[in-house]
Amino acid sequence: MALTGIEIFKHLPKSNCGKCGVPTCLAFAMSLAVGKAELAACPSVTEEAKAKLEEASAPPIRPVSIATGAKPLKVGGETVLFRHEKRLENPPGIAILLNDTMAEAEIARRLKSFALFRYERVGMDLRAELVAIKYASGNPAA
Repeated sequence: MALTGIEIFKHLPKSNCGKCGVPTCLAFAMSLAVGKAELAACPSVTEEAKAKLEEASAPPIRPVSIATGAKPLKVGGETVLFRHEKRLENPPGIAILLNDTMAEAEIARRLKSFALFRYERVGMDLRAELVAIKYASGNPAA
């Protein structure tokens, strides 16, 4: 949950030094609350306050890297529930589902479709990025 300017202000040094580029600590706190400033701009903030504010302003779902290499896929780390509220920082990946009870020919067909899948929407090139395997057989040797 996002902190309000007053909640942030309680953790600031209240020196009104202006070194952050804002005349007062309250104005700086308000800028932090709406995302127009970074906490690192305040040279007087204590490490304890910095840790508390960073923890409180962290997204409710931590970011996770699923794939690495040339095209890493990062999910989570969102501060909004719906895209229309702001924007999604890490859009979800597109996946196909394979089942461990499928015939090899069906698996091969789906993997070929996976490699060829491409969809253009609003100027974005969308491709399948993940393969999920469902353990449906109940056979530990499968």
